[in-house]
Order: sequence, then C-alpha cells, then structure tokens
Amino acid sequence: MSLTGVKMSEDVWLTCLTHALSTETEEIMGLLLGDIENSVNGGVTALIWGASPQTRSDRRKDRVETNPEQLAAASAQAEISLMLLFL
Repeated sequence: MSLTGVKMSEDVWLTCLTHALSTETEEIMGLLLGDIENSVNGGVTALIWGASPQTRSDRRKDRVETNPEQLAAASAQAEISLMLLFL
C-alpha cells in the first residue's frame, strides 16, 4: 500500500510549521496522528487530525531522540483524542 495523498487541518499544519521554525540548527521530531482512507480507485490518503511535537532528549548533532515518558504521554493523548472524535 503506497500513500497517494495527505490531508491535514490548518491547525495541524501550523503546529508542524511552528515546531519546524523553532530552531535553525537542530533536527526536530514529532508524531502525526490520523487515519488512512482507501478510495475506490485504489488511492490511499492519510487523514492527519493531530500533531504532537516532541522535544529532544539528546542534544548531540547526529541524533534526534525523545524520552519514553514523553512518547507515552503523546500516545495517551492520541488515544484520548481518538475517543473524543467518536463521541
């Protein structure tokens, strides 16, 4: 399955852009939250409904790492957001 498109809200886009512009000298990272939509013509679109910027736990230039607690918190927030979508 290859992705043929990506759709995201303006809020998600601005979150990603703000995070990307937060530094000029270091890589950034984060999690995108969403769903996959399969179309009848065979296309596959990622529907992104959330973004969770992550801070670096390691400042070495050759890597970008997050700590497990931050990743667990983002995962929990994703589950809560998903439940709220279906209420």
